[in-house]
Amino acid sequence: MNIEEDFIDFSCPYCKEPVSFPLQNRGSLQQCPMCYESLVVPKEPGAAGRKIPVPFSTKRLTLRRLDPGDWKDLLEFMSDEESFHYIPGHPLDEDAILKWLESDPHVKLTTPDQTFCLGMTLQDGGKLIGYIGLRLDAPELQQARITIHLNRDFQKQGFALEALEGVLRVCFEEIQLHRVSAACDVRNSAAVKMLENLGLRREGEFVKDNLLHGEWTNTVWYAALREDDGTASSSAT
Repeated sequence: MNIEEDFIDFSCPYCKEPVSFPLQNRGSLQQCPMCYESLVVPKEPGAAGRKIPVPFSTKRLTLRRLDPGDWKDLLEFMSDEESFHYIPGHPLDEDAILKWLESDPHVKLTTPDQTFCLGMTLQDGGKLIGYIGLRLDAPELQQARITIHLNRDFQKQGFALEALEGVLRVCFEEIQLHRVSAACDVRNSAAVKMLENLGLRREGEFVKDNLLHGEWTNTVWYAALREDDGTASSSAT
């Protein structure tokens, strides 16, 4: 076989430079070697490469990259100490949030060892009410771990479930990831229920594996594979 037939050649949808990936990468998420943007390789030779599908919308939300103008909405819930009760980290002040927003544009979905943040904004009014983090495993870029931080004033209204359904749909249908996982403190009954309602499979509980705010806590892990049937991602719009 001609060696050229083992590769898919196309133009990067961002920088427009010619790029080439092995046939085994067709339809998958990759990083442009020229501009380092995250792109989706065409499934067939001769087709166009695609940008990652961000922003995207669900019934009530738009999920998009964070913006410098989000700092007030972020401060509203990221300075809330109670919102960190079941998750690592600590409240952020205005300076910390501004530094975060300054560095965030440099993080791509395919950036190694970095969390790619998607702001959750209300379609009615545009308020930022939380964010979802996606962290891909390098170098294969086929598995991702999801985290979520939601303003407490908007909890128990189905927003987290709706946003995660949309993210799962993008992960499995649009960028063809192999596996998506999520974890939570086993004491966080609301998070446990939400991950189960998403249709994720409970894969195990690690006993006292996490030193959280001075206390050893149990972590419960959930995951789904692209080939799984019945995941909640299919209900996102």
